[in-house]
Amino acid sequence: MAGEPTSLQTAIEAHKGGRLVEAEAAYRSILRRQPNNPDALNFLGMLTCQTGNPQAAADLLQRSVEADPSNPHAWLNLGNVLLLNGDKERARSSFEKATQLAPDLPMAWFNLGVCLGRCRLPDGAASALHEALKLEPGYVPAYISLATLLHYLGNYSEAAEVYREWLAHDPGNPMATHLLAAATGENAPERANDEYVRQLFDDFATSFDENLTALKYRAPELIAERLGREVASDGSRDILDAGCGTGWCGPLLRGFARRLVGVDLSKVMVDQARVRAVYDELVVEELTQFMRTRPNTFDVVASADTLVYFGSLDEPLEAARHCLRKGGILVFTVERLDPRVSSATYRLETHGRYSHCEAYVRDAVSRAGFMTITSETQVLRRERGQDVVGLLVACRA
Repeated sequence: MAGEPTSLQTAIEAHKGGRLVEAEAAYRSILRRQPNNPDALNFLGMLTCQTGNPQAAADLLQRSVEADPSNPHAWLNLGNVLLLNGDKERARSSFEKATQLAPDLPMAWFNLGVCLGRCRLPDGAASALHEALKLEPGYVPAYISLATLLHYLGNYSEAAEVYREWLAHDPGNPMATHLLAAATGENAPERANDEYVRQLFDDFATSFDENLTALKYRAPELIAERLGREVASDGSRDILDAGCGTGWCGPLLRGFARRLVGVDLSKVMVDQARVRAVYDELVVEELTQFMRTRPNTFDVVASADTLVYFGSLDEPLEAARHCLRKGGILVFTVERLDPRVSSATYRLETHGRYSHCEAYVRDAVSRAGFMTITSETQVLRRERGQDVVGLLVACRA
């Protein structure tokens, strides 16, 4: 077997070089001679996942850790593939094994923290992520996961410290900057940074629909029902879904539309919306910029929970008025700022979205040139066991 190490190295070099067919053939050649070679099983498992077969990859990686239970990297790879397959409990066991074998490996603790978060074990997740950062203070992915987790738990002061530490290692990061302002109430911008919104929804896209279902998300249905009180569902209108996300509004708006266009900052979200096959056009662009370039183009602009990423509403409302034809309709939702809680016109909340006072919303809509303004208080979704109360607004250009 003197030639085997060379063969394995050849396979690895081909793998690193992107010559996947060559690498696979080399790994399989080794396994024909040594069916339980743990390294060949490990690397072939990674390649098999890379080429789109995570279930077969999990089987190969399981064989690898059975052949050599002492390799923490193989346990990590197995955990990642199991998590990809949705097998969270087995993934958790794999990551725990990796931390036992390599307690000084930051990635092992990071992956365990992410997995525990998905297993809805937030305290254990936070502990594992803290350990990853203790081992590697500049490990940005761990800052992201830990701060997000602490934010979710409502530990805003602790989250703020993580954001500050994150910014020390990654100055100007848009997500850390925005969420630090949200956690502390200091230096709140008038609107969320485009890069923050893009990164947030790019990361959120694959689990977006599942999460919104769990939150009993109602904004698209509320918008469609309100639009139905204004116009017939006769397929005669040009409609813009402003901030379309994964396209939740699309099927509900389709019956009103001659032409249905969606725009969103997140390419990953737009790719998800494209799968629904209900839009005539989908555009990846910042929505106010898009609306300014389409004057007098639409009969309806619908926007479900997108203006919550704007504090001042003047810019998006003026852009919506610009792209609507005379008599066109704007229907949108925002989160409601209770005047008994705050006298502000709008406020950046700890979750990173803005809430708006109803009087301010009506004034902003009027300033933008809209008429016949109506607003209703509605429950938009459930979050952390509580109703999220919002405003459903409809007006005519």
